[in-house]
Amino acid sequence: MYLKSLELQGFKSFPDKIELKFNKGITAVVGPNGSGKSNIGDAMRWVMGEQSSKALRGEKMAGVIFHGTQTRPKAPFAQVTITIDNEDGALEYDSDTVSVSRKLYRNGDSFYMINGKEVNLKDIVELFMDTGLGRDGYSIIGQGRIADIVNGKSNDRREIFEEAAGISKFRSKKKEAEKKLAAAEDNLSRINDIMGEIEGRIGPLKAQAEKAEKFRVLDEEKRKLEVSVWVHKLNEYMSQIAGYEEKLSAVKKEYEVITQELESIEDDINDSFAKSAEKSELADSYKNQIHQVELENSQALSKIAVYENDISHLEDNILKLKEQISESNSSKYYLEAELKARRQELEELDEKKAKQQEAVDCKEKELSELIDKTALSDKSVSEAGSFINELYMKKSEVSFRLENSKNNLSDIDEQIENSLERKKQLEEHSKLSSKELKELRESKGKADENKQELTNRMSGLAKLLETRNTKLSECRKNLTDTEIQLRDVENRIKTIADLENSMEGFQFSVKHIMKASQQGRISGICGTVSQLISVETKYSVAIETALGGALQNIVVNNEDSAKRGIRLLKENRAGRATFLPVTSVRGNRLNMPQLENEDGFVALGCELVKYDSQFEGVINSLLGRICIAEDIDSATLIAKKYGYKFRIVTLDGQVINAGGSFTGGSVSKQTGLLTRKNEAEALAKKKTALENSFTELKQQVEKLNQEVSKYTADTEGLREKLSQVNSDILRFEMEIKRVSEYYSDYENKLDEIETFIETLKNKYKIVSGDIDKAQTELSEIEAEISDNEAKLADSQNEQAELKNKREQLSEELSQMKIMAAELSKDLDACKLSISQLEETIGDSDTDSGKLNDNISECEKKIAEKKELIFQTKQELSGADEKIAAAQKMAEQAQREHIELDNAANKLRTKQKHKMDEKETLSGQLTRAEEQKKSVTAGFDKLVAQLWDDYELTRSDAAEIAEDIVDITVANRRLNELRGKIRNLGSVNLGAIEEYAEVSQRHEFLTGQLNDVNTSKTELEKLIEDLTENMKNMFTDSFERINANFKKIFTELFGGGQCELILTDPNNVLECGIEINVQPPGKVITNLMSLSGGEQALVAIAIYFAILKISPSPFCLLDEIEAALDDVNVSKYAQYLHHLTDKTQFITITHRRGTMEEADVLYGVTMQEKGVSKLLKMDVSETRQMKLE
Repeated sequence: MYLKSLELQGFKSFPDKIELKFNKGITAVVGPNGSGKSNIGDAMRWVMGEQSSKALRGEKMAGVIFHGTQTRPKAPFAQVTITIDNEDGALEYDSDTVSVSRKLYRNGDSFYMINGKEVNLKDIVELFMDTGLGRDGYSIIGQGRIADIVNGKSNDRREIFEEAAGISKFRSKKKEAEKKLAAAEDNLSRINDIMGEIEGRIGPLKAQAEKAEKFRVLDEEKRKLEVSVWVHKLNEYMSQIAGYEEKLSAVKKEYEVITQELESIEDDINDSFAKSAEKSELADSYKNQIHQVELENSQALSKIAVYENDISHLEDNILKLKEQISESNSSKYYLEAELKARRQELEELDEKKAKQQEAVDCKEKELSELIDKTALSDKSVSEAGSFINELYMKKSEVSFRLENSKNNLSDIDEQIENSLERKKQLEEHSKLSSKELKELRESKGKADENKQELTNRMSGLAKLLETRNTKLSECRKNLTDTEIQLRDVENRIKTIADLENSMEGFQFSVKHIMKASQQGRISGICGTVSQLISVETKYSVAIETALGGALQNIVVNNEDSAKRGIRLLKENRAGRATFLPVTSVRGNRLNMPQLENEDGFVALGCELVKYDSQFEGVINSLLGRICIAEDIDSATLIAKKYGYKFRIVTLDGQVINAGGSFTGGSVSKQTGLLTRKNEAEALAKKKTALENSFTELKQQVEKLNQEVSKYTADTEGLREKLSQVNSDILRFEMEIKRVSEYYSDYENKLDEIETFIETLKNKYKIVSGDIDKAQTELSEIEAEISDNEAKLADSQNEQAELKNKREQLSEELSQMKIMAAELSKDLDACKLSISQLEETIGDSDTDSGKLNDNISECEKKIAEKKELIFQTKQELSGADEKIAAAQKMAEQAQREHIELDNAANKLRTKQKHKMDEKETLSGQLTRAEEQKKSVTAGFDKLVAQLWDDYELTRSDAAEIAEDIVDITVANRRLNELRGKIRNLGSVNLGAIEEYAEVSQRHEFLTGQLNDVNTSKTELEKLIEDLTENMKNMFTDSFERINANFKKIFTELFGGGQCELILTDPNNVLECGIEINVQPPGKVITNLMSLSGGEQALVAIAIYFAILKISPSPFCLLDEIEAALDDVNVSKYAQYLHHLTDKTQFITITHRRGTMEEADVLYGVTMQEKGVSKLLKMDVSETRQMKLE
């Protein structure tokens, strides 16, 4: 076996795919410091499974992927592949060439492959184990590693020695076995804990389950009976409610009739009382009238007496007044003549004054009319002047407005012209922006479509990748699980096979006969009964129980064979056995066809087993008269029915013997001979299925790995394209945003300018209208001014004429008023004189007149008094008639009042009787309603209780209720059931199901416990055997390495002494390894006192000693000779060359001596910063050409 090639791509400083091809011998990789030559050694270590990024001279594992330079992008992944020639079969892999690959993506996904098929890291480790290769082997010695052999701790040196001893694989197996043992012990502890818990629970649970079952039976009977009783009560309640409703209906009708009668009586009583009150009021009215008439008569008589007294006084006054009149009549005559002359003069003056006043009044009236006309004329002239002034002001305003409007119109014209020019410019800009925006959007649309397409493709790939990765993880997990299950099944099959081969469970005598038969010492042996029959798993317990010890009976060809077997046992004192000769054993089957119709009957025992037809008599004799039943209850019924005449076995192993005895209890399901046989057959089928599944899963994993790799590469390519498309879209979006803003600005300005132009046009129309209107208005005002000025001139002329006329009338009126004033003075003097004369005469006349007036007044009063006396007497004459009539009417009204009161009292009595009847009916109504309410409440309570207790409606309850013949008996039984349930105390209804689950769990764990104990024993034995083998192998290998070390040390150092020492010889597998060396001419007490070159040479000597006894197919040495001087480098290189017959060397070096011994040189350079390049030179060919 040797290394054929190393291929790198994207690994550290090797971005491009390169391949190093190796021949047998020494290949040297050379180059300046920092060129990347040590990366080749890291690649070798990495592809063989190295998991430590620190060991690869990095911080993170992703650091092995080429990280890019200024001119090169990052690599998406790193991949290294080594190809090994395996023609000698050194690697346990069925191929002449083995290719191992490792690939790592930047997202952390990685996988290993062997010959293109994806494998686990474990497979890689196991492939190189004990070959010296691999990440922990001695095939790769990196920088500093050679010094660690000398300078490291004694315990740290073990790895390289163990790998050389070939015990690494055994240690790995031991660790795996120890893990399984620890897991088995954990499982055992856990199962024991669970078993202890379950066993502590199963007894109480059984009691609880039995109690719960009893409770369930009683409660079901109680439920059914209680529901029936309640339904019976509900029916009774319904009947009572119907009766009460009928009674309530009748009483309510009577109550309504009496209520109506009472209302009628109440109306009659109210009517009687109203009429009685009217009659009483009428009687009182008549009595008041009588009293009034009597009062008036009394007052009239008093008035007559007063009137007569007044007449007497008046007559006396008249006599006195007549005497006074005769005395004053003598001086009146002379004064009356003077008065008459003055009165005549007054009449004349009055007439003159009246005429004069009439003339004044006419003049004043004429003057007043003239003043009014003058005032109207003044007002008219003033108003006309004001109006003309207003017209002139209005004319000025209109003229100003007209001029202003003309100026505005000119400005608007100019603004419209400028705006139209601006609009034209904006439209041009908008058109250009719109075109540019359209082109940008089309470009972005295409980019979006491209992005969507790429995104969809990436999404599809991502989903595919996710699906494949998920499926890959599942497949890997399933593959691992299947592999574990397959190993477990194989171990179990092996265990069962071992048990079968050793006939574990068979009696010693049976084992002795069967062993003798296998050895040919006895013939005619067919086998044991258990070996000759097969049975389905579900019947195995029943058949094993039915056969019992007969399973170990030995079936033989004939009686002679049986005798030979007995003789052999007797001679060897090997015990006793039962032999069943095929020729003599003849059994009959139970002939009872009617058994097939029995409930719980399964079959006869002989019908449930498979066997060769030649053994039919034997099987019939053993199982032909044994009946198999489903359970003990079915078996009991069948046994009773047939009088316990044959043996019956249940499926769970309970037995009813012929004659009536019972045998039973718990039966192990895992220890029987037939069970073991069935298990072996089942396991064989399971193994085949698992092997098929394992193969299918492995193929799926390989296929999925290829798909994942393809999808990952496709995704990376799409991601780069998507990145470019996203950049384009971003650029388009920015351009679109910029142009959109310009376009939007132009459009907004266009809208504004169009609105402004429209506003100007509207304004132009308005201003033009204002101008026309102002011109028209100005013409009208000018015409109106002209008219009003003409009218004003006419009014001013009329005003002057009226003014002159008023001044003339005023003067004439003044003269007439003077004359009237003089006549007034004369008239006043005459009136004064007349007044004085009249006063004198008046005093005399007044006295006489007053006296005559008094006499007349007295006479008049006397006549009035007499008339009053006459009238009063007339009134008194009709008063007695009025009194008599009123008295009669009052008596009639009083009688009618009494009659009406009596009628009302009778109605009151009748009303009271009816009220008593109504009260009685009301009581009856209340009692009936209370009774109905009570019964209804009982009904509702029962309905609610039905739902609360049993979640049953009345209709549901009626469906399951049974007829109650005697309610007393039913209640008595119900109380008994309640008492029994109460006596049970607290009941755990869940115990029934829980007990079944716990029982099943207990049986399962018992089987598990046995399996784990067996597995534990086997693992302990395996660990013991591995430990012993490892001790022997390590000790032998260590002694040989030590011997080689002493020899090689002497050769390299030119003498001296050395030795490898185990720190604890009694614990060779765990102890450290010490190195003692004495170079020629030196006394060394500590390895640290050696020079760096000496330490390196010691380590190289140990390394060569290991290669001597356990040559690695190929080794990679990374500058291990760096600390040596030139002389020792030459010794090292020459010795290295001696080892090339069994080992291929790849050495990374910059020492001349090593290069000279190399057959092939690879040069590593870094012409481009950060990127390593490879050059190759075949030194052996060059050397041969020089020799030739």
